[in-house]
Amino acid sequence: MKGKVTFEAQEVCKLLAQKIASLEIQLASEQTAKQAIVKYTEELEQKLEKYEEETGG
Repeated sequence: MKGKVTFEAQEVCKLLAQKIASLEIQLASEQTAKQAIVKYTEELEQKLEKYEEETGG
């Protein structure tokens, strides 16, 4: 049995805009986390280099 499905264009646009906003927030959060990890890694590498220089290792 086939039924007719109708959509309100404005409602569809609203739902899509909400989904896009949600994905943008998720992406920003993940990018921030990645940047924090990269920064932490760089700091650890600098500390390791300094330690190796101090200990001659």
